[in-house]
Amino acid sequence: MSTSSTVTPRSRLLRMSALVVAVSAAALVAGNATRAEAAPPEVISRWNNELVHSNSISPGFSTFLGAGAYTITAKLSAANQGASAIAYTCTISAAGGAATDQAPVTLAPHATQSLSLNVVHHFPSTGQLSFACTKPAGSPTVRMQHIKITAIKVNSVDNQPF
Repeated sequence: MSTSSTVTPRSRLLRMSALVVAVSAAALVAGNATRAEAAPPEVISRWNNELVHSNSISPGFSTFLGAGAYTITAKLSAANQGASAIAYTCTISAAGGAATDQAPVTLAPHATQSLSLNVVHHFPSTGQLSFACTKPAGSPTVRMQHIKITAIKVNSVDNQPF
């Protein structure tokens, strides 16, 4: 037994109309859709492979960053040159303390400790980035080695507690 479906001109017209509407809608959406292009990041990096920290405040680093969102990291090795332990703290600060990170450590005698810091901040206008370390007055000298400070300008930041 053979069955055949009969396509009437009206049903063919309805199918064609539906296809035209679907294709037109897709073209309309695709034609109106714009894709947001992310700006490439800007990287500002500074380094110093050897600083001698003899006073209570280390030789610091300070620069100004242009308006925008940044993720900023700093890392270094701190080498205690003396025979007594030192309470040692490094701080990175954006916009005069609006965003800060600290890395406090106790440096054992004649030992080296790695420190790393990170801060995320949106500067509404040009703002200052500062980095320095502190230790008690009169404590042994610290060799700050392989200091790297990098600010990466990004499209946006979402910085909130978890």
